Amino acid sequence: MAGLATGIGASSITTWLLNRYDRRHPAVDMDKLVRRIEELNERIDLSTLADKLDALNNAVKELAYLRIRERHENAMRHGWMHPNEKRVLERLYSAYHSIGGNGTGTQMIDEIRNLPSIPPEDAPDSRMCDETWEPPETY
Repeated sequence: MAGLATGIGASSITTWLLNRYDRRHPAVDMDKLVRRIEELNERIDLSTLADKLDALNNAVKELAYLRIRERHENAMRHGWMHPNEKRVLERLYSAYHSIGGNGTGTQMIDEIRNLPSIPPEDAPDSRMCDETWEPPETY
């Protein structure tokens, strides 16, 4: 009798757990899902999307090139570049190169790599950045 009661109890618990799982994780209607994906594919104009992605890629490439060129000109003027700024430019150049940028950008990053990472001894100002910093106003 005890075995029968235990069996019924275990069966009830198992049924309860399975029902609870089914409510939280309903079965997926694959046919419905496939139809929905096909509907969405019909709504997307892939040629327009490709054109927009090309335009964005070109814009990002141009902005990265301009930033590399700006920092290159500044570094060449000063004759050195801080190691942290070199690392930032390496990451920017890597992204620039991965989306098709090359040529002049490669030449500039090579020149930056060959620059010293500490200011020359005769440098009047050891700050690399041309931007001036002003302390915030106190209230």
